[in-house]
Amino acid sequence: MKSLNDVSKREFALRILNVLTTNTDAVKTAGVDASVKAGKLKALIDEAFATKDAQIAAQVNSLMATKRARLALEDAYAEASAVVELIVGSLGRQDALVHRMKRLRGEVSRGTDSSTDTAVEQKTV
Repeated sequence: MKSLNDVSKREFALRILNVLTTNTDAVKTAGVDASVKAGKLKALIDEAFATKDAQIAAQVNSLMATKRARLALEDAYAEASAVVELIVGSLGRQDALVHRMKRLRGEVSRGTDSSTDTAVEQKTV
């Protein structure tokens, strides 16, 4: 027998509840209190649907947070690149600080740890 997925399990529980509530007399004749069983099953079904709804909402929130995080990161990266271009324009391409800043992107890309090596000695003219 094939196992049921979550959607099928919820559908099965709903159908059993429907059968139980529409056949109360037959179930009662068999010695089972249908109202107690139906009440418990209904509560469990309601919880299953509520928690599924909460899970879907959490997934949506997670996707939205991921999108916001990516956009914020792109903004930060674009601003950092703009700062490099501003410094290049201000100091000139031959300046030691400009060379250091331009090397950083490649170092970060390669995973070279140079985070402590950010100071550059400037030549005084």
